[in-house]
Amino acid sequence: MDDFCRCPPSEFYATWKAWDEMRQSRERSEWERLRMQCLCTLQPYSKKTLEASDIMSFPWEKEQKSDNEVKMDREDTLRRYREAKAAAGLK
Repeated sequence: MDDFCRCPPSEFYATWKAWDEMRQSRERSEWERLRMQCLCTLQPYSKKTLEASDIMSFPWEKEQKSDNEVKMDREDTLRRYREAKAAAGLK
């Protein structure tokens, strides 16, 4: 309790964030195992080869896809910056 009362907010936040990431990782692992179990159960009854994403898709998988799609090269960034600048009437 003494350590808790003495830790600054930044240290508390870092500790909480690490704990939350660990908790989320455990929960995701459980869902991944359940999906694989369902895949193994359903595959013999399917005419096509099933993918894990055919059984269930998870929000964290969608986040990873969108993060990869957002990446732009330097030229695209500069072009969009110039367009925004022109739209705002700036030189």
